[in-house]
Formats: sequence, C-alpha cells, structure tokens
Amino acid sequence: MRIKLLLLLLLHLFCFNALAQEISDESNRFFLNKNLDKLYIGAIMKISSLHKDNYEFIEASNLPTINIVIPSADEVVVPSKSAMTNFILKQIEGEDLSTIVSESIPKVQKVASYDKLGAVFGQKINPEIMLAVNPKSKGSKYLYAASFTNLIYSLTCVTDIVKAKAHPAMTGLDLKDLMYVDEITFGRAASIFIESDADYETIKNLVDKKYFKRALTEQEEAILANSTIHFQVSDTKEINLFDGDPFQIIRSYMTAPITKEDFLRPIWISGTNLKDGDMVITP
Repeated sequence: MRIKLLLLLLLHLFCFNALAQEISDESNRFFLNKNLDKLYIGAIMKISSLHKDNYEFIEASNLPTINIVIPSADEVVVPSKSAMTNFILKQIEGEDLSTIVSESIPKVQKVASYDKLGAVFGQKINPEIMLAVNPKSKGSKYLYAASFTNLIYSLTCVTDIVKAKAHPAMTGLDLKDLMYVDEITFGRAASIFIESDADYETIKNLVDKKYFKRALTEQEEAILANSTIHFQVSDTKEINLFDGDPFQIIRSYMTAPITKEDFLRPIWISGTNLKDGDMVITP
C-alpha cells in the first residue's frame, strides 16, 4: 500500500510540475473539484457544469457497476459516495498514516487576469465566490497564482459506457455533455493569488521564501507590502483564513499530519465522454 501511494504521488507531482510558468493555454484534462462533499468515482455529470459554481450530477438508481483498477487489481463497485468511502477506508485500514510525508512545493504561474483563472483550476471558476474579487475590475499589476497540493491517494476506474448509455436516466439527455468521473486524486490543495508589479522570478522566489519561512530582503518586504493577496483552501471543514500570515496559514494546513480525512477529500478529477469514450478536455 505504501509503495502504491508513493508511486501515485510521484506521478501526479510530475504531471503538475509540467505546467508552464506562464499560462498560455486554458485547455486541461484535470479539474480542481468544486463539490468536495458530493463527488465520487464513477459519478456521471454534465460537462457543461464544470464551468458552473456547482456540478450537475445524473442521479439514478441501478447505474452500471464500475471496476476500480487503481489501487486495487480489480474491484467491482456500484458507484456512490458511500461505496467510494467504504472502499478507501478498507484500503487504508491498519496503515500507519503518520509515515506519509506531509509537504507541498509551491508552483507559481503568471495569469492574464482573474477571468483566466480557469487555466489554473482546469475549468471556469467564480472569483467573486471563491476570492471575493470582482473579475471585471481592471488593475495595472500582474497577477500570479501560487498552487499548493499534497496528493496522497488516487482512484482510477473502468466504466461500462454501453450500459450507461442504455440506462433509462440517460433518455433525452445530450450524451456529448455527459462525462464519467473515472479518476480522482485525493489530498489537500490551496492557492494564493498575488497582484504585483514585480516580475515572475521575483514573485516565485518571494513565494518560496515566505512559504518555507526564509528571511526576506528589504526589497522583497516592500514588494510584498505593495501587493494585493487573496487565497483559498479546498476543504469542507472550517479553517480560519483571517488571522495571520496567508503563507503560514496555508503551510500549517498543508504540512499537518496526514489523517484518514485526507484520503476522503477528492481534489483533482478527470473523466471520459459518455458519447464516444474520449477523454474530457476543457474548455
């Protein structure tokens, strides 16, 4: 189990580190989960709802079973939130979770505007809801997004698209707008957004120093003081985001000891189109 977790973590770290320092393409096959409390492996949802504040799921009884192939060899499950939870808890039962390294390395990207944050999250997001920011306001400063992820577990399943298409719940629906959620990565995620006049390398170094508690130069302190900062944490539990340094609030969250709740928090998702079985890519 421990070996599987390490391999999965390294794989996903490789994928996300491949992101360019300046975002020029908003297309993506990984989507930061907006509905932490509802999403599950094998769920069927509307692709168009990826760009909405809440995902739209196709709720129906007797949906086709799925085969979970990662991390198990082959486990047949009826897709549901409770089935996924039970499967994961069974997988980690008896494991010493304290041995899992709880750390994250900041990944900084330059973004054109708050309207373009979809390139960071893989889908359109509502900055007014997530960050209390008006995306229409025009500023003269550059916008940078610093992402923090601690990915510790992944589920991948094989779905039966033919049976799903034939299910009565699909009658009258546009199959091109439906996706099977066939991969979920669990763990922790947070983001800091910085509006600043400084260039990319300066902000990247500043973020690294702040996050890892290294001393700043007077110039870096001045840059930070003249920057506007917003941040968010992807979690359903209440976290105090208003008391203290944003970088240290996020560091404390990301580096806290791993618990079973971290294995049940779906962070990144991807899916397959129900119409043709192709990988879903946004926009």
